[in-house]
Amino acid sequence: RAFWGWLNAVFNKVDYERIQAVGPDRAASEWLLRCGAEVRYQGSPKWQQDYNGLPTGPLGKYKIEAINATNSCIMYRGFDYLDGLEHVTDIRLEKCMYIQDECLQRLSETNNLQKSLLQLKIISCGNVTDKGILALHKLMNLEYLYLSDLPGIREKKTTFHALQQALPNLELELDLE
Repeated sequence: RAFWGWLNAVFNKVDYERIQAVGPDRAASEWLLRCGAEVRYQGSPKWQQDYNGLPTGPLGKYKIEAINATNSCIMYRGFDYLDGLEHVTDIRLEKCMYIQDECLQRLSETNNLQKSLLQLKIISCGNVTDKGILALHKLMNLEYLYLSDLPGIREKKTTFHALQQALPNLELELDLE
């Protein structure tokens, strides 16, 4: 088990030279696919899940629009890859064992995501607590938030009321015990 944790940490190490060389969307695509996530590019209906099948072409041609991190090993240390992404409207974090409050805080502090992110789904991420959900208040354009199977959320009423106050246009869908 320790070996897999180490390997996942290696997959999440940020290569800043790579970001400079190939651009933020390509570098983030490589990171996400290496960690078992999928990406969808602007103008494309299909999800990219094969690292070896990443599209080639002029730098900057493929812009990430959606991220599906279901069962992926993405973790906080890789979140610097998100900084340069300007077109991400939809993120799904499901069964991500390394996603915790600090990840959601980092997500909500990413300037480009504050502007572009419209939909966020957080499902079965056992390390997420009220603190992480409250941190999402900085995603000012977020229109839809779906939360399901998050046992770490204890103060449901207080947390969701505070989030609704901060984001009055947010549609909040809950499937919590």
